[in-house]
Amino acid sequence: MKIAIRAAAAASLVAACLAGLPGPAHAADSYTFTSTVNPILKDGSYYSADPAPLVVDDQLFIYTGHDQAGPTTNDFIMNEWGAFATADVESGQWTHHPSLMRPEAVFSWATPGRAYAGQVVRGLDGRYYWYVPINERDSPASDKFAIGVAVSSSPTGPWTDHVGGPLISQRVPTANTIHNIDPTVLVDGQRVFIWWGSFGNLRMLELAADMKTPVTTQRTVTGLTGFFEAAWAFKRNGTYYMAYAGNNAGPTSQCTPANYHACIAYATATAPEGPWTYRGTMLRPVSSTTSHPGILEFDGKWYIAYHTADAAGGNHFRRSVAIDPVEWDDSQTPPRMKLVTPTPVKGRDLTPRPNIAQEAKATVSNEPVPTQYWIKSLNDEIVRPNPLPPDMWGTWTGSNPPQQWAQYTWDQPMRISGSQIDFWNDSAQGTGVGVAAPASWKIQYWNLATGQWADLPGASGYPTATQGFQNTDFDPVTTTQVRATFNASTNGSTYSAVAVEEWKILAAQPQTVTPPALRVEVGERDLPGTVPVAFGGETLQVPVYWDTLTAGQVAQPGTFSIQGTVLGYSAGRVTAQVTVLPLEGTEGDETAPTLTLTPSGSAGNNGWYRSAVRVRAAGVDDSGGRMTIETRVDDAQPVVTADTRQADAEVTGDGQHTVTAKATDRAGNVSGPATLAVKIDATPPVSVGTLNGNRTVKVLAADPTSGVAAIEYAIGTGPWTPLAGGVISVPDAGRHTVAYRSTDRAGNLETAKTIVVPADLSAPLNGNVAPIATPTASYTAGWNAVTALNDNADPANPSQAQIWGTWSGTRPATQWIQYEWSRPVRIIGAELKFWRDSNQGTGDGVAQPDGWVLQYWDAAASAWKDVADPSAYGTSTTTFNSVTFTPVTTSRVRATIRANGNGTTHSAVAVTEWRVFAQEPGPEEPAEIPVTVTVTPRCLAGKAYVAVQARNDHDAAVDLTVETAFGTKSFTGVAPGANAYQSFTTRAASLAAGSVTVTATDGETTSEHTVDHPALSCTS
Repeated sequence: MKIAIRAAAAASLVAACLAGLPGPAHAADSYTFTSTVNPILKDGSYYSADPAPLVVDDQLFIYTGHDQAGPTTNDFIMNEWGAFATADVESGQWTHHPSLMRPEAVFSWATPGRAYAGQVVRGLDGRYYWYVPINERDSPASDKFAIGVAVSSSPTGPWTDHVGGPLISQRVPTANTIHNIDPTVLVDGQRVFIWWGSFGNLRMLELAADMKTPVTTQRTVTGLTGFFEAAWAFKRNGTYYMAYAGNNAGPTSQCTPANYHACIAYATATAPEGPWTYRGTMLRPVSSTTSHPGILEFDGKWYIAYHTADAAGGNHFRRSVAIDPVEWDDSQTPPRMKLVTPTPVKGRDLTPRPNIAQEAKATVSNEPVPTQYWIKSLNDEIVRPNPLPPDMWGTWTGSNPPQQWAQYTWDQPMRISGSQIDFWNDSAQGTGVGVAAPASWKIQYWNLATGQWADLPGASGYPTATQGFQNTDFDPVTTTQVRATFNASTNGSTYSAVAVEEWKILAAQPQTVTPPALRVEVGERDLPGTVPVAFGGETLQVPVYWDTLTAGQVAQPGTFSIQGTVLGYSAGRVTAQVTVLPLEGTEGDETAPTLTLTPSGSAGNNGWYRSAVRVRAAGVDDSGGRMTIETRVDDAQPVVTADTRQADAEVTGDGQHTVTAKATDRAGNVSGPATLAVKIDATPPVSVGTLNGNRTVKVLAADPTSGVAAIEYAIGTGPWTPLAGGVISVPDAGRHTVAYRSTDRAGNLETAKTIVVPADLSAPLNGNVAPIATPTASYTAGWNAVTALNDNADPANPSQAQIWGTWSGTRPATQWIQYEWSRPVRIIGAELKFWRDSNQGTGDGVAQPDGWVLQYWDAAASAWKDVADPSAYGTSTTTFNSVTFTPVTTSRVRATIRANGNGTTHSAVAVTEWRVFAQEPGPEEPAEIPVTVTVTPRCLAGKAYVAVQARNDHDAAVDLTVETAFGTKSFTGVAPGANAYQSFTTRAASLAAGSVTVTATDGETTSEHTVDHPALSCTS
């Protein structure tokens, strides 16, 4: 099974092609070893994968691939196949044949490497046939994987090519476009069937007795819910079974929550041709991302062989084969396989260490977590040298909010003093795309005294590097929960996601831990789950994990020692003395036991819990013996637990609840009822933002349980600000992204939502108007972003999030991208740059397109129309392809792109940036009424005058108003060509320099004419 890196695998195939073939490869010597636990070979000396078991006489052979990747190589480096053999699985005596066959040594038409999952079966002629996926060296197909068949008279070879070419490929026996790997073969009487395929496509053929000639045409197999790859067919008591790697991921999936992992599911049929009926999961996801079953009966028992990453130095590309029994439920028809429990069963790691995160409940702001990530990776204490997405918690969705958080909650108060966090990234800070280290972050703790979140005192800092653990030390605090809040990195308009491989919380260290003496009754094997730990003047009950008590240790009265690991105490394991007491009699016991109810959960504000709550009813009897405890939640049926000292009641569901408990000792004395009120609000409030016509955002929030406490908002990358009055106003006429969120009275913080306030387009638009458009597309791949089209970024080496692309399993001949504006815009040109990772003519990957055309939306005709008189449409992937055309006014524009193909399939298309240019005229200047104004200063009788004449040069009558510093005069209905005259006296002997304004109006248009005049003296 090969989920993780199809693209990388395909890219490396070309380099593996040979000009000539080497000589025959000689199998490495076999050797025998003993291993009674899984993996079969666990020392890291040889990594094996894709097991295919076969019974040969009294031997069980498990044929495998050979993983040869380095510790940091995320690729399937598989050059050969080998096998393990045993006569007795339980004995653990195995013979390893490390190198039985190499592709290029047997198949002259194959390249070396890519020795993926195959299967050996015994043919109708008694010989052994090995069906294997290999790469066809000279194939013209877009996917060069093919299935070949080798034959041998011995289960260990030597092997020769049985067909002389591919049995199955994208060209033979009939054309297909699937990934031709993972064959499984069933010899059923005198009939032979083969199934194969991956990426959700499973095909089948029936072969002739010669094990190679098709006798039917290939057909698609259906009915396998969640099928991904790695099919394995077998028969039991007349029923046909098809096991396979399933990958229907999701938070409620019975298979796997993360889409990089797989379970083993299965279906049944009454005939090899089907129809198949899904029956469920029989092996949950293992430690490797891939999973591959091989199921058969050997020596009267049924087994499943599979692979994991559990060997020394193992990882997703260094896997090792394991084997476990399969049990059947024959009470059902058809019989079902029971869920397999992989061995050895992994218990709690009891190594003393300061980290306590592994025992916390992790919650995050982005639940349900996107299926490429896994929340349990936050505190699984696994850090890989080159992780894949399921090895981390992450938040990438293509539309990332400005802030996310992760939280740990413990049942008991813990004393903590440090944090270690390991960030992961695939993009740089400041790009606003992909996954980047946060711009900033901090940790807060739940202050038990105030019932509020508080900053950690004395924090040493919050570094954001992505290489190794980032350390934060702080003054010790006692708390039940911590929260890390991450402020996403941004380019000013979009935000990157955040990813964390591991987050450790380090406990403060006491000087010593001395457990008290422990007492149990005969037959009692439960020890107290906490021990008192002193931190100065404060004593906490800290979880302790004891070695398992055996039945023999408590079979009779006596004393013995036991060791345990105290959570967070790194100095070593602790030792306690256990005294086994005889069962006390009941005669004369008239004292009832006492009960204490203690809640634990994610404490919130105002007495609310923000999670399900476990209420522990702990009883104490004066005799020191065990008792019967009855618990009840609200009006539910009571739960009775006998022979115990404590019982837990699980309280779930938002609202106010009541827990009631009572205890009865062996003498029949019954305690009084103990009650505890529990308030739960685990659901964040919901806020809704509405964009108003005046470019404001109105936000309303509701919380049906504890009520809304506050609403806050942020504009762009600005700070979070409490919202008063419910309306947010943006600061200017530009385009703004407004984020908003609410908090309820319990302390639940809503994941921020955003709303875009578009730019005010009332002014004329010129230049690139793509950034203020809304982009849409016919299809966008999940790892790409349609918003990359107009993010105003043109990086030299864009990340996948900085590209709009359409790669998918089905790729049509055309795709389109579209912009829409809130009002019509006059556009005059456009330019876009394509992106590629494959050559033209392959029909695969992302290739330079054959061409494209620009269209605009004709609102009057309600139709798309090609732009008129376009210049040439280029298709370069290195420079922008510009096109000009006859200007057109429209509110929508679309580029329809013709994909390149190989005659059968089409490549995908991708664009890094698409610009559209507008040119609109500015506001028209008001029309001017022509008037000729003459201003003449004069002296008369020693006084200065200003004489003004205004001639109407308009083609219609106008009204004129003459304004001077010495008075105003109006004239109505001045005919075309007529003059208006007025002389204004200053009543002074001199006149300073100044101006005269004449206003003309014709009833529709008004214009002003101002004329300056010089100074004048009448005394000289």
